[in-house]
Order: sequence, then C-alpha cells, then structure tokens
Amino acid sequence: MTDTAERPDEPDARVSSGVPGLDTLLRGGFLRGGTYIIAGAPGTGKTLLGNQYCFATVAQGGRAVYLTVLGESHARMMQHLRSMSFFHPEAVGRVLNYESGSAALKAEGLAGLGKLIFRAVREHGATALVVDGLVAMEERSEDPLRLREFLHGLCVHNALAGCTTLLLAGQHGGPVDPRYTMVDGVVALAQERVGVKSVRLVEVTKFRGGPQVPGQHGFQISKDGLSVHPRIEAVYTRLPARTLATDARLTSGLPALDEMLSGGLVRDSSTLVAGPPGSGKTQLGLHFLMEGARRQEPGLYLGFVETPPRLVNRAERMGLALGGHVDAGRVHLVSRVAAESQPDALAEELFGWVKQHGIQRLVLDGLESFCQELTAPERTPRFLAALMYELLNLGVTPLLLQQTHELAAPEADARLDVEALVDNVLVLRLVALRSRRYRVLSVLKARESDHDAAQRLFAMTPRGIEVAADSEGAEALFNGQTPSQAAPPRKPKRKAGRKPVRRGKPPRRGGRGA
Repeated sequence: MTDTAERPDEPDARVSSGVPGLDTLLRGGFLRGGTYIIAGAPGTGKTLLGNQYCFATVAQGGRAVYLTVLGESHARMMQHLRSMSFFHPEAVGRVLNYESGSAALKAEGLAGLGKLIFRAVREHGATALVVDGLVAMEERSEDPLRLREFLHGLCVHNALAGCTTLLLAGQHGGPVDPRYTMVDGVVALAQERVGVKSVRLVEVTKFRGGPQVPGQHGFQISKDGLSVHPRIEAVYTRLPARTLATDARLTSGLPALDEMLSGGLVRDSSTLVAGPPGSGKTQLGLHFLMEGARRQEPGLYLGFVETPPRLVNRAERMGLALGGHVDAGRVHLVSRVAAESQPDALAEELFGWVKQHGIQRLVLDGLESFCQELTAPERTPRFLAALMYELLNLGVTPLLLQQTHELAAPEADARLDVEALVDNVLVLRLVALRSRRYRVLSVLKARESDHDAAQRLFAMTPRGIEVAADSEGAEALFNGQTPSQAAPPRKPKRKAGRKPVRRGKPPRRGGRGA
C-alpha cells in the first residue's frame, strides 16, 4: 500500500473543523485527507464535535458519513441533535448519511468493518468521515497489532480518497499510546473540577504536517455546539507596533488632571486607575468617555457591576449627558456577569466590539473581575499583557479600573501586578481626618510624559468630578489640618486688557454733583 505521506493533496490543503476556535488551534483546520483521533472521557463532547464537523462539511458543499460502532442509536442521536442550531434535518440521508458498523464488526471483525467503511466512503462520495466507537473496535480486535494495521489501512485509504476522518476514542492514553502513532493528529477533550465548578478543556497533543497552538484551552458547549476559546497569550503574541508621540494627547475631561499629565494621556498608552470602593474610579472613567464622545472618538465601557441604565442615571446626576452619546452610538455600554465567565471568551468579545465600532477609548471597570475566573492564577500577568498589547495594536487607549484592598489604603495595593505592564498609573485614595473622609488623586507613574507627582484633593459634585487647582489642600490634610475646601475649582484667567465688571447696585443718578 501507499504510505500516508504520499497523499496526492497539497501539503497545506485545510478542512475546517466547524468548531469556532478549534481551527485557530490547528492553524487553519485539519489537513485534507488526514485521520485524527478525538479522545476524551464520556460526556466531554466527542459525539457533539463529530456531528458538528459533519454538518459544517455539508454546509460547505461536501458530503459526510457518520458511522457508529456499538454506540447510541441513530434515532436517539437525532433527538439530541435537534436542539442544536447547526442541525439541518434536510441534510440527513441526502448529503449526510448515518451508518452502523456494529453488525459488520461482530460478524467479521476489523476486516469486515474496514470493508463497510471503504464502501460507504466510495458510494456516498464522502469528504468527511466520523467513526464513533474506537473503544469497541479495540475490544473486538484480536491483538494490538491488528488494530494498528487496521488504523494504518484506514489512514492510507482515506488519504487517497481525500476524505478527512475523525475517530472518536475514549480517555486520552498519553503520547505513548500505540494508536496515536498511526494517525495524523490527536485532539484531547477533558472536563476538570475547579473548586465547585466544572471546566472544559481541549488540547491538540499531536498534529502532523504543521504547527499547532500548544497547551490547554477552554471550550464551552451551548445550543450552537462546541466553541473553543484559545488562551489569548498563546495567540496574541505581537508586541504593540507603536511609536508614542507625546504631542498626541487624549484629554480626560478634567482640566486639572490633564494639567497634572502635561496635557492629558498620551494617545495609544495604557492607564491603570487604582483605588478603593467609592473613591471615584467609575466616575473618572465616565468623564474620559464623555470627553472622547465630544471629540468624535468612539468609546466603550465594559463593567461587571453597573448595568447600562444605572450608569446613564449616575452620569445624569453628575451633570454628564451620557444618554445622548449612547443613543448616538458614540459611547457603548456593556455589562457582563463575572461569575462562571471565561476570560478568554470575554477577551475575544472585547476585541470584536472594538473592531465592529471602531473604538478608540476603552474603560474596563473591574480588572480583578475580568481575571478572577482564570483557572490558573499564574496566567494573570501573561493574560493581562496579551489583552493590553492587542488593544493597543487595535488603536485603543485603555483605562483599566482596579479595586484596591482597603477602604482607606495608605498606599495603592494592586493585586494583579499590572503596574509594570501599563504606561500610566493614577491612584485614588480615601483619607480620613477626624469624622470626615477626603478624596485624594495622584499620578504615580507616567512613562511617556512629564507629570506632576504632587497629590491633589478632588470632590464629587453635581457638576461631576472637580480636581483642586494645586496641592495645598492635600498638604494641609496630611499635616492634620482641615482643608478649607475639599476641591476648590480653578478660577478662569482674565484676559489682558479687560477690566472686571462690577456687580451690584447701579450708580445713583442726580443729586449732588449731577
């Protein structure tokens, strides 16, 4: 027989798996005519993946055969598949045929099953084949050598026929499993317990003929079938291709803060805003988005606590007309529940929103919520670096809001070690003096810009955030003295040559000297 390496297809000819994200791990999909083992314990999604692959094949104009060996009945399988969005009953029996190999395997062993498979592929002109029941084939084989010979013959036949084949197997046997030496690739599905929740993971442990994205990646099962979410640090490895121009600034909407930053945030730079609950992080972020909307720079707010209606109401109470900008599409508000979410899936959504709406300003409210569902805490720095770098590559200037530990922390206590990854760090503090708390703002770091490092008082007012014009109030506070004004507004400068207008009673006419 001809060896599998002599298949007539182009070396880079690829076939889509039909599973979102899996083709990314495979760097384009399965090789046409290749044979692959899909391994996993019961309940991990092997049968669903096999059917999803078949329906994707016929949707693209191909023909498929799904062959079961001592598995569930086809009627029961159809019953389970009807709720899936990819299921199209009109394809069944026409371009997608379900066959049973149980009788042939029982009567004639692997040789009889092989004849049945070759006949089905030839008669139906199949470009995709799924064989569900490799475990049953192992149980029926006389010895391991016969099984390897069967797999070798199957690989050679389907390679010459141009039929890409998936063999659904049981638990992953490890790299020394003799079955894995015969096939072109192995995709392992797993379900692991992390605390009280269950996490689904996929890994391409072998892929002959091309590179693959290594390591384990999360996947989900929904009414749309399987969807894989590659680890973003394994996919988005490109450092920001940028040369920061310090004269290109994004104003924050707070003139005193812009003065502290020598004119505002450098465009395409990243900023961390750290502070305890109630310190004003969200309000500062809304000022940033509002200022962008006024300048026709589309903005996005992504948070995990506030709903869009509550954000609009809060902004209105602060004198910020956020609702009009939302209705006009200049600001987009998105809320997500952090519990049970997959950070990689959310990152993919975020990148999609940025591309769809041309986002230039981003406020990510709740950096700790974004990362709390990472199954491996050691991923956090790499995950955040990939997230930030890709946002910068997309032309976004992100403002990342992070909650610190204590309500009135003497120092910023960032828990995610993200300070080294960002260009700027703003720290908001609540400082108690006697029976009152004061809000204090400082620029801890501005990598690409001169900045005023002195701390300043600021206040939340019906007109929004007002930052003190200088550091005198903060200095008095730290010396134990009550500031005369929590956030004195900046007085407008009088233009030269103009005399001040006296307000009060007009001069009296008539009388003495008239």
